[in-house]
Amino acid sequence: MRHALIVFVAFAWNATGQAEINLTLPDASASALAETLDGLAGRRGKGELDRAVITLPDGTYRISKPLALSREIVGDGLTLKAESPGNVIFNGAVVLEGQSDSEANRWRYPLPESLDQQPRSILIDGRLSTAARFPEEGYPRIESALSDRRSGFIVGKSDLPDSWQLAEHACDVVLLHDWSSSRMPVASYDAASRTLRSLGPIGCAADHYAIDHFEKQPRYWLEGHPDFADEPGDWYVDRVNKQIVVVAADTLGDPPRIELPVVETLLQAEALEGTIDGLTLDGLVFTGTSFPMPPGGLAGGQATMHEARNADGSRNGPGRELLTAAVNLRDCRHCRVLRCEFRDLGATALWIGRRSQNCLVTHCTFQSIGGNAINVGEGRERRVDGEVWTESAPEQIATGNQITKCEISRCGVMLPGAVAIWAGLNKQLEIAENTIRDCPYTGVSLGWVWNDSVTPAEQNVVRDNDIRFVMQVLSDGAGVYTLGRQPDSRIENNVFTDVPLNAGRAESNGVFADEGTTGFTITGNTFRRIDRSPVRFHKAGKNIVSKNRWQLATEATPPVRFNNTPPENIEIVDNVELEREISILTIGNSLTWDTKPPSLDGNVHWHVDCGKSLQFIQLHPESPCVATSRLWPTAMATTQYDFVTVQPHYGTTVDEDYDVISDWVRQQPSAIFVIHTGWAKHEQFAEEWADDDPSGLLTHSNAHVDALLERLRAEFPEREFRCTQCTRLLASIAKDIDAGIAPIEKLSDLYRDAIHMKIESGRFLMHNAMRQALGQPLVTQWDGLDRSTQDYLSKKLAEPRQVSKD
Repeated sequence: MRHALIVFVAFAWNATGQAEINLTLPDASASALAETLDGLAGRRGKGELDRAVITLPDGTYRISKPLALSREIVGDGLTLKAESPGNVIFNGAVVLEGQSDSEANRWRYPLPESLDQQPRSILIDGRLSTAARFPEEGYPRIESALSDRRSGFIVGKSDLPDSWQLAEHACDVVLLHDWSSSRMPVASYDAASRTLRSLGPIGCAADHYAIDHFEKQPRYWLEGHPDFADEPGDWYVDRVNKQIVVVAADTLGDPPRIELPVVETLLQAEALEGTIDGLTLDGLVFTGTSFPMPPGGLAGGQATMHEARNADGSRNGPGRELLTAAVNLRDCRHCRVLRCEFRDLGATALWIGRRSQNCLVTHCTFQSIGGNAINVGEGRERRVDGEVWTESAPEQIATGNQITKCEISRCGVMLPGAVAIWAGLNKQLEIAENTIRDCPYTGVSLGWVWNDSVTPAEQNVVRDNDIRFVMQVLSDGAGVYTLGRQPDSRIENNVFTDVPLNAGRAESNGVFADEGTTGFTITGNTFRRIDRSPVRFHKAGKNIVSKNRWQLATEATPPVRFNNTPPENIEIVDNVELEREISILTIGNSLTWDTKPPSLDGNVHWHVDCGKSLQFIQLHPESPCVATSRLWPTAMATTQYDFVTVQPHYGTTVDEDYDVISDWVRQQPSAIFVIHTGWAKHEQFAEEWADDDPSGLLTHSNAHVDALLERLRAEFPEREFRCTQCTRLLASIAKDIDAGIAPIEKLSDLYRDAIHMKIESGRFLMHNAMRQALGQPLVTQWDGLDRSTQDYLSKKLAEPRQVSKD
């Protein structure tokens, strides 16, 4: 029986005096939204074209087919607005019901009968998860490609056990081609010859995509076989029983919430004729789309461009295509995507596509994305009047679009050849004031013609972005990568940092101006910790490099490298070399955060998980409470730090803290380690300070820290260990309070609650205590702190740390 739908309608006038239709849904459901849109289309047909605002109540909207917005629905403007930003969730996944398999320590989730494709990703407790992989971390290298250089390779002698069998189990091979990646089903594996064959040819059809073209022994990993599932949270597909199988913890406990993505696109807007004007998406969350794996896999090109394979391995059509997007806006003008969140998506997140003009994406977050985070513009594949559109209809180029103030992290989860922002052919595009982090390949890819031929692309600007930790897996890319002739374009005032040494053949850079790049001014940028040249040109035309600041990896590193580019093509003026910054990693909980790591000098990263011990943080690094944390496994794997600070906490023994810190000391062989003592809750400070026994669980006293330092120094006599002395500082202040010589009445005056430091006085003290341990000058300017208290605390910081317990 069809339910009754009540939509609350009101007419209003906006700030410009235009009439506005306001609609509110009766409940948070995709069906209510779809019926409201149908009703709005009917009203549009009767001539009511005024801007409409649909306010969506908080909740999860399960999308089983894409919400399609046409000109007939949008009219003179349409806003889909969250009642409260971040709490309206468009989810393309269905919830699976779990059943325990206690004998095997597994959770089993029956797959829907209607499912016609092998899942490559699921959501576990709301987070995107790929199937169990081998190896768990890192990448083996092939021994050699098969003779045709396409159908497979010989596995290294110790990579797979002789007993490993493919049988009826699903398994993908992901092969890394220097600057792209392919994902293909494994067709067979012969243990005797160590021969792995893929279902279809690996790599796109062009000769340079052969398995061993870029490297003779490229990297790869395997994914999806049950033999790889040996850690809690690992999963695979049981084809025989048609189930998702998830490895449980040591005790089954409550089952994790498993959602299966079933749609590729959540929302799309396109006009078959004309344009869609004035569409706004405000405060919405998009999650749970599937990875569109063709039956025979996909042979990857650049930035998720790929050739699809049929079930028999043959090529599916002559062209290449980009991965699909969760939100796809085409033929749109003056459209806006505001304050939206795109997370845990199987393919690309957002595409501002063909013929889009003056569209704005701002204050949005993109996190854990299977493909590219954002596409804007298009390539040259489309035809108009039988010809390439750039020739027959150049006026259709995407023009005047903006991507500003967005945060992008962890793209390319499913296909590591993905980029944070892919900008094909565009005119007057502005990419500004965004933060891009932790991406396997390029940050911003601008242009899509591999020569200097004339196209309508021009006047594009990439400015004031913070681009860090890109090129973490692949090679031959950069923080910003460009192609083709784009007159009057600029790359300016960006910060590029932490681009590692290329794992593949070609180097990675801060800016890489590749084939045909012409017409760019690269100016005012800062480059630090780029392991190769900050700027590189390859087959490039006339460009300018001016007023940049760069830190060079070595004295022999050229700031600008010319690959097949005549040096006279590049005007290089007024650039400055920077001195090296120290690098610091701080690991702990909110007592570490009370030392204000972002305000320390140098290149500072942190992993902060509130209320947790070091042992917990080591075992469970995946979800720290401070969202800006750089997860310690990634941080230590990609950066050699000068200092690592670690904070023991309640609930662990000296032995347990020693085991954790020792492991990190071995992972950071050149770092000075600082033990951050933390401090006790103010009500029990005196009791803990008096504890002289280091056995048992931690108390904030000399005993635990001194015993820990003694063991570490004995085990690593060549290493330097320091201590923040925070507990001794507080003990000295407590002694002054008892003597009546402190400007504060009680120790709790430094606390803002039971354990955390007051923003003004307490954090001033602890921030400077950390600076002392790191050998940095103390800060003397601190907002909100009165002069007498600051002078007193500064005096305490200057005293020796010998405080008796009497």
